[in-house]
Amino acid sequence: MIITDKNYRDFAVGAKAENLFKMRENGFAVPPFFCVLGDSSEEAEAFAESFFDGSDRVSVRSSASSEDGKAASFAGQFRTELKLLLNEINAAVKRVCAVPEGAGFAEYCKINGTNADKITVCAIVQKMIFADSSGIIFTANPQGILNETVVVVGSGTGDNVVGDKADTTAYYYSNSDGLYYSEQHGNSPLISEKTLKALVGQAEKIKELFGAENEYDIEFAIKDGNIFILQARPITTLPKADMPIILDNSNIVESYPGITLPLTQSFIRTAYYRVFRSVLLRLTREPKTVDAADEILRNMVDAANGRIYYRISNWYDVILFLPFSKKIIPVWQEMLGVKNKSVTSHADKKIGFLTHARVTFSFLKLLITCPKLMDRLDGEFKEMIRFFDSLDLNKASSAEVLAHYQKLLEMVSEKWDVTLVNDMYSFIFTGLLKHRLRAKKVPDPDAEANRCISGLNGIESMKPVNELIKIAELVMENGEFSILKNIRTAEDYRAYSEQGGGTAQMIADYIGLYGDRNAEELKLESRTFRTDPQLLVQKIVQYAENGISLGETSANAESKPLKGLCGVFAKKAAAGIKNREKSRLNRSRLYGMMRSMMLKVGGDLAAAKQISEPRDIFYLDYSEAECAVKSGEDMRELIENRRRQYSSFEKLPAYSRLVFAEKVFDKSHENIGGMTADNRADILTGIPCSGGKARGEILVVDDPSSCPDTAGKIIAAKMTDPGWVFLLAGAAGIVTEKGSLLSHTAIISRELGKPAVVGVDGAARLLKSGDVAEIDGTLGKITIIERVKK
Repeated sequence: MIITDKNYRDFAVGAKAENLFKMRENGFAVPPFFCVLGDSSEEAEAFAESFFDGSDRVSVRSSASSEDGKAASFAGQFRTELKLLLNEINAAVKRVCAVPEGAGFAEYCKINGTNADKITVCAIVQKMIFADSSGIIFTANPQGILNETVVVVGSGTGDNVVGDKADTTAYYYSNSDGLYYSEQHGNSPLISEKTLKALVGQAEKIKELFGAENEYDIEFAIKDGNIFILQARPITTLPKADMPIILDNSNIVESYPGITLPLTQSFIRTAYYRVFRSVLLRLTREPKTVDAADEILRNMVDAANGRIYYRISNWYDVILFLPFSKKIIPVWQEMLGVKNKSVTSHADKKIGFLTHARVTFSFLKLLITCPKLMDRLDGEFKEMIRFFDSLDLNKASSAEVLAHYQKLLEMVSEKWDVTLVNDMYSFIFTGLLKHRLRAKKVPDPDAEANRCISGLNGIESMKPVNELIKIAELVMENGEFSILKNIRTAEDYRAYSEQGGGTAQMIADYIGLYGDRNAEELKLESRTFRTDPQLLVQKIVQYAENGISLGETSANAESKPLKGLCGVFAKKAAAGIKNREKSRLNRSRLYGMMRSMMLKVGGDLAAAKQISEPRDIFYLDYSEAECAVKSGEDMRELIENRRRQYSSFEKLPAYSRLVFAEKVFDKSHENIGGMTADNRADILTGIPCSGGKARGEILVVDDPSSCPDTAGKIIAAKMTDPGWVFLLAGAAGIVTEKGSLLSHTAIISRELGKPAVVGVDGAARLLKSGDVAEIDGTLGKITIIERVKK
């Protein structure tokens, strides 16, 4: 029976063919094709003569009842024949429609819960596109990033690309930001941004056609600039999770722009956890309720690719404890600049009535008393400063410094949670002010609200700037400009300060008060005026040279006060904002204390030759630094690896939002534009395509037909084809020189749950049978544990 777009609904043609028919009738550029049931193979050539041009070449592909389903793809399990003449079709259809036999196919069916005896196959006979380039679009990164489209392209027809016979370029495209980067391997082709976006657009339309509840991999070909769609099927290997993990950098990117090193990451994870735990205890007064939310509280922030994000769902979980949360969430989103307004939460049950009542009472009481609590916090923070100033870090051991660090962290955790209340206080009253202005039909209420809460007299964030300008003006008055202009290094500054004088003392006093306020001040690794005072001198010189005056930087005159509720809301919003700025300046000082303590520890570790120089400590997280202090372990190799890793993160786009299917992970690109083997002989890197770790003996396979025993071994090869599935089934993992996310190596490895790294230059040469290695399919890294004896 010949099946076309006129009658395909009347027959079971398999998902692959059915999807092609649907796409073609919905306007997608699918090359002309028809289907043939296996028992009608003799009819194919006769029909083809009227269906195709006589000069056309065709492909004959399977469309099995088990193929391209939601549970399993059966990729590479059935036969495909390409570039056929029309008089070769009948014989090809017979071969393609034959269900594979043998123990390997039966085992594959068993793994995927399919009865091999009940599989039926029809053949797709389609006009062959002799593509300039071809590849696959993944509507989600198969490693588990749901908002990242991956486009992999290679030269020629798709069989070369999928069969790992051609080098490929992978494009990673953020659906949230429209940003992308490429990863070129060998001599693989590049496509234009216009073509990339056209491919992404096609993928979005196909996903819309078949259902947004699934993600898809879509084969395409490009000929003379025209895009053809050759196949679309669900991705069957995405990790399954009840709810994805959503990372969003709204607002937090202001505090932690760019790359943030491990020590800062570990500090802020701990700080956010303790502060949020404290505020939830303050609200509920129920330790058991707070303990039940412990996993949420431990992950209020996260890091991916060296960048800091909120775990936005966890924030919603906490906000849902509050009364009027449905009203509060939009205000919170607006104030933090959250672009995606969808609310995701892991909460699986409603908060109990008594808990809700207690939280409501506590929350309203906190809002009423918030200004007083913030005043009290300011006084308590001065206690923290006195505690820190009482320490003599130069005489303290590293162990003592770390004990002081923990003490200071505990002091902060017990008190700093009120700043979260003040944030909400500011957000709510600013939101109420805008709402009231809209209700009164004030022209441009948002602008009016902004006017009412700007120009605040005495706001803390202006003080460091104003004081700096005063020093700059004094420098010009005293004729010291040329002296300061020549201060370039820390040694220059030290010599200048030792000479004394009024200006030198003013600079020293300024550092004492505001030395931690600087760009990226909440990164412990940042250089500040306190750590590098010559930077302050250079800033003074800049201000003096440019003639910056107080008039140009001071806040605008205070706005004319509003009356009624608008006036009440404006006053409270302004008070909250002023307290917020004060706490932020205090926070910068707190981070300065932590920075000073960790640099002291870094200096001690460097003196002991455990790290190369004091600032290397920022490449360790806190637990690693503590371990180094206690054990005396040499951390230099670990730090060097981290340095390379974080250098690679710099090359990746700064995505504002990342949606992970199951768990957060870092990407491991070391060279955007082509992944190459690491220069060190014992470490190889490539394209991670199937996650997980495995350790085992290397088996270099040159001839798979020799049926080598791969059980428990890590296969190393130049390339693979579909038949390798039988070798992979028992292997611990696989490493190949060729490949991409769309290759059979990748697809089969993911389906079998085997870690795999592809695109590893020289893998079959640099790895030897008998070597013991560890493969990390998430990071794309192979580490030689033991070399085989020659």
